[in-house]
Amino acid sequence: MQVHHAGYRIRGFYRIAALGHLWAMTPKDAQRRLHILRFWGTHGLEATQDAFDVSRRTLYRWKQALREQGGNPAALAARSCAPKRRRTPKTDPRLVAEIR
Repeated sequence: MQVHHAGYRIRGFYRIAALGHLWAMTPKDAQRRLHILRFWGTHGLEATQDAFDVSRRTLYRWKQALREQGGNPAALAARSCAPKRRRTPKTDPRLVAEIR
């Protein structure tokens, strides 16, 4: 008795299954941003700004990120807001050692 997978002999089944798996793993905020971009495409800029309270510049930045990643919705996931370069203390280390 042979055991076959669910998509046995169905052309394109595994490719579509991989896309579904990719969508299930996409963060919720990225899915919401993709929904906003699709709304923008059908209803226009003013309606999108009124409905979602998103600036024009933000929409274009999301659109560019999506295009650069080849349409992968995970590209729209929120990134860290921490500064790239953090301030370093200018205190003399001898003073810190004395206080300790």
